[in-house]
Order: sequence, then C-alpha cells, then structure tokens
Amino acid sequence: MKLNYFFLLLLILLELGLCAQEIKPTDPNVKEAAQKKISYEQRIQMSRINDVYIPVNTEDAIKELNRLSSPEGRDKLKLAPEDTIASKLHFSLGRWILLNWSLEEGSRLSHFYKMKGVSFPDDMIDLILRSYHRSLLAKPTNEDDLVKQYKDKRKKEMEEELKKKPVLKKETRYKPPHNE
Repeated sequence: MKLNYFFLLLLILLELGLCAQEIKPTDPNVKEAAQKKISYEQRIQMSRINDVYIPVNTEDAIKELNRLSSPEGRDKLKLAPEDTIASKLHFSLGRWILLNWSLEEGSRLSHFYKMKGVSFPDDMIDLILRSYHRSLLAKPTNEDDLVKQYKDKRKKEMEEELKKKPVLKKETRYKPPHNE
C-alpha cells in the first residue's frame, strides 16, 4: 500500500515538474520573428538611429531635408516637375532616406506612415519626395490625398493579384427565408 502511495506521489511530482518547465519555441523562425518585433518596438521610440536624427512625421522630414540640403540644391529641385523629382531621386536621395531613416527596419517615421496606411517603404519615399518638392514650391503637401493614392494603388494591385489566383472550391449556401 505504501508503495502505491509512493508511486502516486512520484507520478504527481513528475507531472508538476513537466508542467512547470518553460516551453521555448524550437522553430528558429518563431524566435527571429519575436526578436524582430521587439527590435521594431524599440526602434519606433528612438529619435536617433545610428546617430542620425529620425523625423517624427512628414513636416519634420521636410524640415530635416531643408537643413541637410544646400540652397543651390533646393533651387535645382524647384525647376523640375514633381513626377521627375519623384522618379529621378528615388534611387539617390530616396535610397538615403530609406537607409538612414530606417524605413524598412522600422523607425518612428516609418511607423507614422504605417499608422496612416502606407506600409511599403517605396511609397513612403515617394510621399516624402513629393511632399518635399511641393513644400519647396510653397504648395500644400496634401498628405492625406497622397496617402489615399498609395492605399488605392496597393489595394488595386492586391485585387489584380487575387484575380490571377485559381479558386480552389466554390460553395453556395442556401439561407432559408426568415419568417416572423
């Protein structure tokens, strides 16, 4: 009888010991995703990343670009049309913005745009360049209109992509009429 109690007690203790152990994810992708999330949450709080000031919003980005650029450079930008500025500067100044303001890894500026619905770094660059050009010409930036354009563009792209994919199974449900 004492032996039965001993084995029962041993079984309970083993069960408690197993339940008390921390379950750690073994999948490296889960660990990496968790680390990226933690890093992102830290980065969006920082005012400087790699000793580079990170603007808070579009207006602040425009001020910072004005501070960093020469008057001669700003005068040249004023002469070109907005679409030309957006396309020609995308892979030069835009690349600098992408890397130094951490639009891909996460920063308070990229988070600002994500909260507005602009999630693609290329769209963020385009928005900043267009806004900057408009500010140089003393035109309103119309940021909300630009955001709507990028959101509509990405929504249309997604819809077109979905149209290309095959339908796996189509179901039709019958809903009986509701009698009151």
